[in-house]
Amino acid sequence: MNFKECNNTLCDFEKPLVHQKCLTMQKLEEDYPGDTGWQALVALYEEDYLDDQARQLAAVMNEHLDMAVILYGKRGLDEGLWWLEQQVPALDDLKPMECLHDPILIRRLRTVLMRMP
Repeated sequence: MNFKECNNTLCDFEKPLVHQKCLTMQKLEEDYPGDTGWQALVALYEEDYLDDQARQLAAVMNEHLDMAVILYGKRGLDEGLWWLEQQVPALDDLKPMECLHDPILIRRLRTVLMRMP
Protein backbone atom coordinates (compact mmCIF):
# COMPACT_ATOMS: atom_id res chain seq x y z
CA MET A 1 0.00 0.00 0.00
CA ASN A 2 1.23 3.44 -0.83
CA PHE A 3 1.33 5.47 2.39
CA LYS A 4 -0.60 8.29 0.76
CA GLU A 5 -3.52 5.92 0.08
CA CYS A 6 -4.23 5.43 3.77
CA ASN A 7 -7.77 6.44 4.77
CA ASN A 8 -7.09 6.62 8.50
CA THR A 9 -7.46 10.24 9.60
CA LEU A 10 -5.02 9.70 12.49
CA CYS A 11 -2.27 8.29 10.30
CA ASP A 12 0.97 10.16 9.82
CA PHE A 13 1.88 8.40 6.59
CA GLU A 14 5.03 10.48 6.22
CA LYS A 15 6.53 8.35 9.01
CA PRO A 16 6.52 4.67 7.98
CA LEU A 17 6.64 3.32 11.56
CA VAL A 18 3.59 5.39 12.51
CA HIS A 19 1.82 4.24 9.36
CA GLN A 20 2.67 0.62 10.17
CA LYS A 21 0.98 1.13 13.55
CA CYS A 22 -1.96 2.64 11.67
CA LEU A 23 -2.29 -0.54 9.62
CA THR A 24 -2.28 -2.55 12.85
CA MET A 25 -4.93 -0.33 14.43
CA GLN A 26 -7.35 -0.76 11.52
CA LYS A 27 -7.83 -4.42 12.35
CA LEU A 28 -9.63 -3.79 15.64
CA GLU A 29 -12.49 -1.84 14.10
CA GLU A 30 -12.72 -4.50 11.41
CA ASP A 31 -13.62 -6.92 14.22
CA TYR A 32 -16.61 -4.78 15.22
CA PRO A 33 -19.56 -7.19 15.07
CA GLY A 34 -21.93 -4.56 13.73
CA ASP A 35 -24.61 -2.32 15.13
CA THR A 36 -27.09 -5.16 15.67
CA GLY A 37 -24.70 -6.98 18.01
CA TRP A 38 -23.79 -3.73 19.70
CA GLN A 39 -27.42 -2.76 20.30
CA ALA A 40 -28.16 -6.21 21.73
CA LEU A 41 -25.35 -5.78 24.26
CA VAL A 42 -26.51 -2.25 25.12
CA ALA A 43 -30.07 -3.50 25.71
CA LEU A 44 -28.75 -6.21 28.02
CA TYR A 45 -26.72 -3.72 30.09
CA GLU A 46 -29.51 -1.15 30.17
CA GLU A 47 -31.69 -3.59 32.11
CA ASP A 48 -29.36 -3.42 35.12
CA TYR A 49 -27.17 -0.35 34.70
CA LEU A 50 -29.17 2.47 33.09
CA ASP A 51 -29.43 4.93 35.97
CA ASP A 52 -28.28 8.40 37.00
CA GLN A 53 -24.65 7.29 37.35
CA ALA A 54 -24.65 5.92 33.80
CA ARG A 55 -26.12 9.22 32.63
CA GLN A 56 -23.40 11.08 34.55
CA LEU A 57 -20.79 9.02 32.72
CA ALA A 58 -22.57 9.70 29.41
CA ALA A 59 -22.39 13.45 30.06
CA VAL A 60 -18.60 13.17 30.22
CA MET A 61 -18.61 10.97 27.09
CA ASN A 62 -20.31 13.52 24.84
CA GLU A 63 -23.72 11.94 25.52
CA HIS A 64 -22.77 8.48 24.24
CA LEU A 65 -25.20 6.80 26.63
CA ASP A 66 -24.84 3.44 24.90
CA MET A 67 -21.12 3.24 25.61
CA ALA A 68 -21.52 4.83 29.04
CA VAL A 69 -24.00 2.22 30.26
CA ILE A 70 -21.68 -0.61 29.22
CA LEU A 71 -18.61 1.04 30.75
CA TYR A 72 -20.56 1.73 33.93
CA GLY A 73 -21.75 -1.88 34.07
CA LYS A 74 -18.27 -3.26 33.59
CA ARG A 75 -16.22 -0.79 35.64
CA GLY A 76 -18.49 1.42 37.73
CA LEU A 77 -18.57 5.19 37.77
CA ASP A 78 -15.25 6.05 39.43
CA GLU A 79 -13.14 3.51 37.55
CA GLY A 80 -14.99 4.34 34.32
CA LEU A 81 -14.17 8.03 34.68
CA TRP A 82 -10.55 7.17 35.42
CA TRP A 83 -10.32 4.75 32.44
CA LEU A 84 -11.61 7.35 29.97
CA GLU A 85 -8.48 9.45 30.56
CA GLN A 86 -5.92 6.62 30.34
CA GLN A 87 -3.90 5.57 27.34
CA VAL A 88 -5.27 2.13 26.55
CA PRO A 89 -3.02 -0.41 24.82
CA ALA A 90 -6.05 -2.08 23.20
CA LEU A 91 -6.83 1.31 21.62
CA ASP A 92 -3.24 1.61 20.41
CA ASP A 93 -2.47 3.97 23.27
CA LEU A 94 -5.28 6.38 22.52
CA LYS A 95 -7.39 7.58 25.41
CA PRO A 96 -11.03 6.43 25.16
CA MET A 97 -12.07 10.10 25.24
CA GLU A 98 -10.07 10.62 22.03
CA CYS A 99 -12.22 8.02 20.28
CA LEU A 100 -15.59 9.72 20.76
CA HIS A 101 -15.51 12.08 17.78
CA ASP A 102 -14.67 9.80 14.86
CA PRO A 103 -16.89 7.00 13.51
CA ILE A 104 -13.96 4.62 12.96
CA LEU A 105 -12.62 5.23 16.45
CA ILE A 106 -16.10 4.79 17.91
CA ARG A 107 -16.23 1.32 16.34
CA ARG A 108 -12.79 0.62 17.80
CA LEU A 109 -13.92 1.77 21.26
CA ARG A 110 -17.12 -0.26 21.04
CA THR A 111 -15.08 -3.34 20.15
CA VAL A 112 -12.85 -2.79 23.18
CA LEU A 113 -15.87 -2.32 25.44
CA MET A 114 -17.46 -5.49 24.13
CA ARG A 115 -14.26 -7.45 24.83
CA MET A 116 -13.66 -5.91 28.25
CA PRO A 117 -14.17 -8.44 31.04
